[in-house]
Amino acid sequence: MEPIGTITMCFPHVDEETKSILKVVMDEAKNFGDFTRKLCDRVCSQPSSPLLEYFATLFAFHIYDYSLIERLKASGKISDMAKPLFLISKVQRGKTISWKRVKNSLDKALKSTPNDWIACYLYLRIRLLAEQIYPECDIDFRPIEIIRRRLSKNKELEFFNSYILIIQAWISERETKYKEMIELLNQAIILARDYDEQILVAYLLNLLANQTKRINVRKAIDILHTASELSEQLGYQFNIGANQHEWGHIMGIRGELSAAIEYHLEYLRITESLAFPDPIQYAVIAVYLNLSGNGKKALKFAKTAVELNKSYPRLAASVHAQKVYALINLGRYEEAEAELEVTHELATKSGASHQLRWYSFVEGLFEKAEGRFENAIECFREYLKIDEEIPITYMANACLLNLTDIEITRLTDERLRAQSDSSGPWMNRLFEHAEMNELPGVTAQALLLKAKLRQRQGRYKEVTEILRDVQRMAERPSMKFLNDLMVSSFPDIILS
Repeated sequence: MEPIGTITMCFPHVDEETKSILKVVMDEAKNFGDFTRKLCDRVCSQPSSPLLEYFATLFAFHIYDYSLIERLKASGKISDMAKPLFLISKVQRGKTISWKRVKNSLDKALKSTPNDWIACYLYLRIRLLAEQIYPECDIDFRPIEIIRRRLSKNKELEFFNSYILIIQAWISERETKYKEMIELLNQAIILARDYDEQILVAYLLNLLANQTKRINVRKAIDILHTASELSEQLGYQFNIGANQHEWGHIMGIRGELSAAIEYHLEYLRITESLAFPDPIQYAVIAVYLNLSGNGKKALKFAKTAVELNKSYPRLAASVHAQKVYALINLGRYEEAEAELEVTHELATKSGASHQLRWYSFVEGLFEKAEGRFENAIECFREYLKIDEEIPITYMANACLLNLTDIEITRLTDERLRAQSDSSGPWMNRLFEHAEMNELPGVTAQALLLKAKLRQRQGRYKEVTEILRDVQRMAERPSMKFLNDLMVSSFPDIILS
């Protein structure tokens, strides 16, 4: 492999023996993923310094190859300096470990670091993930302020401003300041490229695609192609999977829910091969199964997500929300109501606005299922109001579909006799949204709602014509879920 800053940036801050071993392994490797495996092989099979053991753990942690971290642990090669990395890796795999315990381990590790450079790297690498896991980080801001001051005074530490930018980006995301988050990510990418930290660049490109898709799906696809190409070159298997995850979300936004599910299942397969079955991914798959109307499978994934996700209190509400959604899809409303209360409590504790929005959405579904349409409309409208800045999301699609469905259901006999082409403003907005943003799967679901309107109007020939159009759209593998939706929505109509 060619030398890359991900490895070489540490050379001025380590002893000659550690530097020499890293160079030798780098010369033997074909890419960064291979380098990390070879370094772990060497550390596990030969006497190694605590610093070299730390770097073996750090690089495996950096690419989320937790199978390597487990191997280092089994070989007794997790040094005190690397212990907090090991603990966070356990949290990410579903082990419940308090922020206090992680922080105590981190304090101990920092005391054994040889210099400020390595100390900053360790703290910020842990803090980056802790921000997404522990609500306690919201008030634990003093260490970050101390690091900020050190970075401003020490040119050697300039690179770590990239981590400060990413942490601030996650805070912006929790506050639904998506455009601000995108700007911070772009700044972090520039700095990471300046230092040739290619693994971080690949990670950031994936994250940038994740946020950009909210505004411009086409641009997100271009970013994702770049992220995928770089991840392949680096042998960065986790990010290859994470890019599949983003393709899944893009397909989800487009309403191509069958493709969305397949992409997310592929990401899950990749993470499982790295001993990192991401707990959140089970919930994500449950989202798309719920959106496609498959409550039975969604509940299975949601239950697994709830069980594994106990280690992620920050995101717990959105996970429980999928269980609520699945129970509503299955018509099990008493169970859904009990789970809804749990979701509300967790969302309130999370300190994250998007968790409260998930509660608002499933509350809207429950109110709709119980026939309290005014309450349901208020929930969905509130969600859309928050989403006005960034309107192109799979949840915006779902809100518009539900609002249109309620609009059709509430039509009076007088309105039905008027034989209008549309049920009203929500249907008009839904079709405009789907066509303007080129969302074929959403257009297909909107057509099913139009067929429901025509059925209520007694225009049965048009119902059949619309369903045949949707049937043709369902021939695409990415939208085969439409067949089940047609059967459940129009069980009495058989198409030749």
